[in-house]
Amino acid sequence: MRRSPQWISRALTGLLMIAGAVVVPAGAAQAQTCSTSLPHPDDYGITCVSVDRHLQDNGSELRDITMTSTAIFQASGGTPAIDPLTRQITVRIYLPKDYDPARSTRYRSLYLLNGGGDNYDEWTTKADLMSLMASVPAYDGIVVMPTGGMTGWYSDWVGRTDGYFAPKWETYHISQLIPWIDANFNTIANRSGRGLAGISMGGFGTLKYAAAHPDVFSVVGAFSPGTELRALPAQRTISNSMWLAGAAITLADLGAYRVNKYENGILLLDQDEQRRYRLDTLFGPHTTAVVNGTTIDDWPSANPAELVTQGKYAPYSGKFGLYAGGCADLPGPPDRPEYANGHQPAPAECAYDTTADADAPMAGEAMLGAYTSDFDKTLTSLGVNHRYCYGTGGHDWNSWPDDLVDFLQYAYGTAPAYCPNA
Repeated sequence: MRRSPQWISRALTGLLMIAGAVVVPAGAAQAQTCSTSLPHPDDYGITCVSVDRHLQDNGSELRDITMTSTAIFQASGGTPAIDPLTRQITVRIYLPKDYDPARSTRYRSLYLLNGGGDNYDEWTTKADLMSLMASVPAYDGIVVMPTGGMTGWYSDWVGRTDGYFAPKWETYHISQLIPWIDANFNTIANRSGRGLAGISMGGFGTLKYAAAHPDVFSVVGAFSPGTELRALPAQRTISNSMWLAGAAITLADLGAYRVNKYENGILLLDQDEQRRYRLDTLFGPHTTAVVNGTTIDDWPSANPAELVTQGKYAPYSGKFGLYAGGCADLPGPPDRPEYANGHQPAPAECAYDTTADADAPMAGEAMLGAYTSDFDKTLTSLGVNHRYCYGTGGHDWNSWPDDLVDFLQYAYGTAPAYCPNA
């Protein structure tokens, strides 16, 4: 079973549950200058600071590129509390065995978005990415692992932090990093060669980016994603994450990076007002919607549950993977082989319920799973061909590595007969 949920649980638990896991060491670092190792190190608003190469025993490589971006951070609403605003960030890139920068056939690229409270290195410190990639020979491309901030929510912030600055994560990832990668690595520089995947907060970011940029990506994988911004438990978790971390990139930040609403210089105690203010900071002014007779806050332009009804994921038909756990109970494939083949809706045994108590044991991933089940049904009703996998696992690294392997096999090779976590 997976451990404490990250998206719809107490936010502190969500931020700290990712701290303890297996660390996969990289090879000894070989430092290189930007100008000798990259053809265009300073371009698209990005300035390269340093390059560290970690050669692996199997001939693959992890390359860490430290850089600055004009999109992170920007002054907003006053004099910034941090100086300088220019912040160094790192992108980790997996290069397959015997990567050849001059190969006539260009490489695919897969962008992996980190979950809440984590950073660019999560797939190599909490999972063995090198072994995972080696197990899927159908995918011989590169993997780009950028940071999205601890709780940046993959948005160009409309508001600001307490310290009068704000990140533009979407601008950095889409308008700066992707063309920078294509300029510096031997990649297919169009949507046909690019994939996008992420876990939890990164799963939400994947769905958000995919809906907004169908001209950029052709393959999408969302693992334990947040799909419904109208869910009050989700709003509370996002709000708490803004109070805990805000625009922080690492735990060393915090402080002025947090987001709070004040009146006459005094912290506002009304948590409903704080919740609205913090989500407005991320996604812009909220609207209201009536669901089952109850008026709720809504951010429709960023809400995957509404974007899917608008047909925003139709461009990914046949290359769209959706994964979640939290099923209450499921029989094994020998007893019910049809339920685990990636094409069927979640059965009654999952007991998915979007009205369940968000503080109940396993409610977090179960609620994520329930909303993901609704998302799957909408995709199916619109004729969007996709792979949907569900199971009894929770919200942690016991399942996400298998999800990634299944997704890669489905998207780039032959889909397994059964889903991984059933």
